[in-house]
This record gives sequence, C-alpha cells and structure tokens, in this order.
Amino acid sequence: MKYLKYLFLLFLVFGCQKTTEKHVAIGTWNRCNKDGSYIEYKITDQYMLILTTNRPNEIIIFGNKILDDKIISYQLKNGTKILTDNDTLVTIKESSKKVVLMSTWGFDKYELNKAEFNFDKIDSTNLEQWKDKALTEFKKRAESVACPDLRTEEEKIIIPTLDLDDSLEEEIEIESFEK
Repeated sequence: MKYLKYLFLLFLVFGCQKTTEKHVAIGTWNRCNKDGSYIEYKITDQYMLILTTNRPNEIIIFGNKILDDKIISYQLKNGTKILTDNDTLVTIKESSKKVVLMSTWGFDKYELNKAEFNFDKIDSTNLEQWKDKALTEFKKRAESVACPDLRTEEEKIIIPTLDLDDSLEEEIEIESFEK
C-alpha cells in the first residue's frame, strides 16, 4: 500500500506538469510559387522572417503568437504592413519534410518544404552586416533552386493598370444654385 501511495504521488506530480510541445511549423522552410518565385521562411514562436525573390533586397518580418495548431501573425511596429490587423495560419497537413498552412483571412494555402539550411541568429548589434549576409546567402540559394514558372500563357498576361498623372488634373469650378 505504501508503494501505491508513492506511485500515485509520482503520477500526480509528473502528470500535472505543463508540456511544452512546439508548433510543427517552427523551423526553416522554403517553397517555389507558381510564378517561379522562390520564398524562404524562418518561423519561431516570436516572429516569422520571410525572404522572397519578388523583393530580393528586403527582409520581411512579422510577429508571431502560437496558439495550439495555429500561428497568429501580426504587424510589428515599423514593420511590413499586413492588410488586416493579423492573420491566423492553421496547420492542415504535416509530415517530417513538409507542412501545409492555411490563412484564415484569404484562405490561401502555403505548402512549405523543410529547408536543409538555417539562418544565422539575428545580430542586433551588427544588424546591417547580418542583413547583407542573409540576403547574399538567400540570393545564392534562390539561384541554385531555379523555380520554374508554371503559369499558363494566359496567366502570364499582365493586366495594365491605369496610371494617372497628377500634373494633368483639371480643376473644375462648381457653381451653386439657390432655389
């Protein structure tokens, strides 16, 4: 009976400890987009760092909060703008080499492949030097991957936008009529 009490006490002590299981998407990931662009992601429980060939000289960073199987990303002060205040990414598939996240704002799916590299830790004392090194290494990896453009010819057609020249604006005087 004495051993049963100790066993129960051990079960109670170790069974009540909070487990710290990390989110499956925490790590370094990459993917090719349909348009042939290449993207790398560094996801932590505090931030998401994104490098893309669409913006080759920029490091995009968002704040993160992990909640169960969800990642809530939000705009950092003076950071990259998000169309909404925040976006929630829900895990819909996972394996050791791949994770699929879905945005609850735009319902876009992001199929991320586990990367064979890791980013250097952000060096806040030499931030410009760290940024230059991260971008240089990213560009080398992007060239070696050479993502194919999988769009159809119709999808490649760029819809022209209307470019208004402010200098050609005409001022119209409004007359008021009294009754």
